[in-house]
Amino acid sequence: MANGKDNSFKPRLGRIGNVGKSSGKRYVKRVLNAIGKRKSNFPRSKSKYGFTGRNIGRGYYASTFKEKSSTVKFRQRRVVIKARFVKMAGSGFRKAQAHLRYLQRDGVSKDGEDGKLYNAELDDVDGKKFLNEAKDDRHQFRFIVSPEDASELVELKTYTRDLMQQMEKDLGTKLDWVAVDHYNTDHPHIHIIVRGTDDKGKDLIIARDYMSSGFRDRAADLMTDELGPRQDQEIVMALRKEVSQNRFTTLDRKLVEISDAGLVNMRDVPESGYAKFNHSLRIGRLKKLSDMGLAKQYEPGVWQLSADIEPKLRKLGIRGDIIKTMHAEMKRQGRNPLESDYGIFRSENHPQKSITGKLISKGFSDESSDKYYLVIEGIDGKTHYADIKQSEHIEDYKTGSIVELRPQESGLLKSDHTIANIATNNDGLYSAEIHAQDDPKSSSEYIQAHIRRLESLRQANVVRRYNDGSWEIPEDYLDAALAHNGQRALKSPMNIVTKSQFSLDVQINSSGATWLDKNLVGAEKNSMSNIGFGGEVEAALKRRKAYLIAQGFAKETDRDVA
Repeated sequence: MANGKDNSFKPRLGRIGNVGKSSGKRYVKRVLNAIGKRKSNFPRSKSKYGFTGRNIGRGYYASTFKEKSSTVKFRQRRVVIKARFVKMAGSGFRKAQAHLRYLQRDGVSKDGEDGKLYNAELDDVDGKKFLNEAKDDRHQFRFIVSPEDASELVELKTYTRDLMQQMEKDLGTKLDWVAVDHYNTDHPHIHIIVRGTDDKGKDLIIARDYMSSGFRDRAADLMTDELGPRQDQEIVMALRKEVSQNRFTTLDRKLVEISDAGLVNMRDVPESGYAKFNHSLRIGRLKKLSDMGLAKQYEPGVWQLSADIEPKLRKLGIRGDIIKTMHAEMKRQGRNPLESDYGIFRSENHPQKSITGKLISKGFSDESSDKYYLVIEGIDGKTHYADIKQSEHIEDYKTGSIVELRPQESGLLKSDHTIANIATNNDGLYSAEIHAQDDPKSSSEYIQAHIRRLESLRQANVVRRYNDGSWEIPEDYLDAALAHNGQRALKSPMNIVTKSQFSLDVQINSSGATWLDKNLVGAEKNSMSNIGFGGEVEAALKRRKAYLIAQGFAKETDRDVA
């Protein structure tokens, strides 16, 4: 009360749940919209005052600045860029170390040697030092830059340095980065890692539009400046090459665009010029698609496209890339690559099948997200490619070791039922001693397999281990184990078991038990081919058998050895 006037606050309550005229809008969005109305230079999305978040960060204005005409764009050199934002917290730093080691692996340089890191000033950068300086960074950026005409450049380093210098101008800050050139595929490409800090030590935030398109435009501009615009002959040759490709092409995309409910009308034939040439390309592509079962001539001049033409062609493209990888590995092993020699192992196609063999190679199936593949020379005489879709424990799988690969189990294991039954009869407890008392016939190795299963579930907080070595098994153990298996199968559809880290030559004269011995006595006896690695194993088994008999460790029987 002041000057005889009542100035006390009197709130006016509305109905519960009523938020006024701005119903459905979040507070932050309303604030940003208000700023957009008052500031003419505030970045806006396509809507009048709408906010999408794509314009937050450095490089937004550079990504929206267009100076080239459509004619120049048509002749512009093409560059494919994959960009990724990676957090460094938790296991991120360890994964970043593995990623950098893989980028510098043997056989990726132009002369087939190790890949060498470089930056703006140095041709040989210490990768460990670079990462140690970045270990406290919030994140890092990874780019894969693949110019279509990279093979025509004298070297990729100069191009990369010019490109990163342009990025620094666009982002308004100096960058700490390293790069490595890879020549181990049909298309030379560059891997670039950029620290997630600016030149003042603050977190570097790059606008999503720059990540998705702005940087690619800069790379294409620079490539065009280096080699000049694409000439008519180059464009014609590139388009003609697309007619016969077994992958989704720009011709396919255009056919889908001009189709009406899947029907493509090609009756009107242009009289001359580029339009006539383009028409002939589309007709040629439609005939190719028809041979592949992805299109058919509905009536003269009218074609019907398959409803799933794009996913099928993309799948064929991936298969083609896999086959190229397989051929490269076979040649490296000194083998003549024949189509009958390779196989692609997928868990959905082989729900009950396993592969045993020698791990001859591993690499990125998806370089942008650190997903790995393994190449295994199997005892069945074939070389198998398997996309394991994960990077966990990848360094545990050593090339030259003998591994078994099978689909990850998504249902309950037999051991889960055994553990649950024993715990139910023992007040929710399980231990090796309790298991041995419950089933005296169980071997120690069999019981230890159950302990290993519980250890893996403990790491997922499904069970609890006490100091005395016993385990607390919850009442909902089976449900929790089933959910854990399902999540694990989604994350990594392949189960990889290392059978032996030693080569066959080492195992032949070993005084200890080996993987060869398990095949001799039948514990893990596998059917083998007499060619390829299977033939090598058969020969090694004979030599191992002779060694054991000579040393008095075994004797020959009517069936085999004992």
